[in-house]
Amino acid sequence: MEKHTFTQSACLLLALLLFSCLSYAGMPKTKYKSGAALVKAMHKHWQGKWYPNFKFEQRAIFYDKGTVTKEEVWQEIYSQPSRLHIRFDGFESGKGVIFAQDSVYSFTDNNLTASKAQIHPLVLLSFDVYFYKPEVTVAKLQQLNFDLNKTTTADWKGRKAIVVGTTNAADSSSSQFWVDAERLYVLRIVTNNGGITRDVEMNNYKLLENNWVATEIVFKTNGETTMREEYYNISFPDTADNAWFEPTNFKNTRW
Repeated sequence: MEKHTFTQSACLLLALLLFSCLSYAGMPKTKYKSGAALVKAMHKHWQGKWYPNFKFEQRAIFYDKGTVTKEEVWQEIYSQPSRLHIRFDGFESGKGVIFAQDSVYSFTDNNLTASKAQIHPLVLLSFDVYFYKPEVTVAKLQQLNFDLNKTTTADWKGRKAIVVGTTNAADSSSSQFWVDAERLYVLRIVTNNGGITRDVEMNNYKLLENNWVATEIVFKTNGETTMREEYYNISFPDTADNAWFEPTNFKNTRW
């Protein structure tokens, strides 16, 4: 009787251990225990290798309730750190924006019409993360209200991804960013400000001149696609003129 009881107890213990192991194996795991650790790894992996200047044109396609409402051609140039100049429909339109010094400057008819402080999360995680010291990027991500203590893993269009900002990959409302687990570039950024959720997908990465580039960007607001960007005429200039990112030079800037 005692032997039978011991055998039953041993079997029960073995079953519990097996269940625990299977449950643990099914849990999403990541070697990056925090967003800060992932940022540090991204910086280390691509330091001195990521392109400091990026020039391109894009088709900007606007949607309303699934229907295309407008298309434009934009000219853009990025230069590290955190500088982006966009011209809407050509230089002669007089319309565009400059992102610089964590601020955005808007122009109409070549006149500055608005400016405000703004950290651009897409610029920060697509480019600046490889040039800023990791602690600088972390501080900016915290300003943008990403919870860097929450991480998980997920599949993203056939690629393994590390998710920062939530512990549930099905969560589509918390501010979060997704990073390719192997190549350590950003795949998706979700921000939630005042209940308005903006979801940005970085798609169709291509290896151009040994540089990984997302050639399609999809923007969604509260789950609805509002804009899609298609990049072309892509190049990686050795230098970029600092004057191109000065608001006072907007009217005369050409590249």
